[in-house]
Amino acid sequence: IQPHRLAYKSVVKQRGRPPTRAQVGPSRREAQYKDPFYRLGVDPLKQAMNPAMLIPFVSEMGKVYGRNVTGLTKKNQRRVGKAIRRAKMMGIIPILSKRNIFQLSHLNISKK
Repeated sequence: IQPHRLAYKSVVKQRGRPPTRAQVGPSRREAQYKDPFYRLGVDPLKQAMNPAMLIPFVSEMGKVYGRNVTGLTKKNQRRVGKAIRRAKMMGIIPILSKRNIFQLSHLNISKK
């Protein structure tokens, strides 16, 4: 046994600040600079019928990218997620996979 192990400070655990969660995504100022919705003054929820605006925020497996990838503000990240969920429920964008919905070459449509 070492003498410093018997000291009061080593026996009683000190309660410090609780560990904070790591910052996810950019700072507010950086997000406002990068966020296209914020810069153009467009509401992401009103873009639920516009798949071209929402597709860049969806992964290959159909999941919504996080703020660390999209660089959106907190408010617009939540609203984009809601708009994507609405678009999936309406069938505007695919639910499980990200296919190129603008090319119809995979359909066998013969032009006459």
